[in-house]
Amino acid sequence: MSSDVKKLFLNEKPVMTLVTIRRAHSEIYGSIISRRIDTTYAHAVKIISQLEEEGLVESEKQGRKKILSLTEEGQQFADLFLDMLNMFDECSEKNMEGLGVEGSGSKLSDNII
Repeated sequence: MSSDVKKLFLNEKPVMTLVTIRRAHSEIYGSIISRRIDTTYAHAVKIISQLEEEGLVESEKQGRKKILSLTEEGQQFADLFLDMLNMFDECSEKNMEGLGVEGSGSKLSDNII
């Protein structure tokens, strides 16, 4: 894997893209991802292309849509990121409890569907 992948994953949107594909319950493609990660379609396509180049995402053309899926390695990364997001949520909840503040019910990982 190239050193560029480290730079790629230091950014929120690529991580969110992988996790979004991992959590998809049905076909997923660029325009859905762009809405779910709150970015432009062009930016989502650029991220997806980078993830494909790194061997983490595969695509299959079906008519006008380019259906996305994760490679085995992509699934491993997505699962690690989901674990990290859950850890952040747990730490955040503990910190809120320690301050005697009720959580808003919104978790970091909830933002990535």
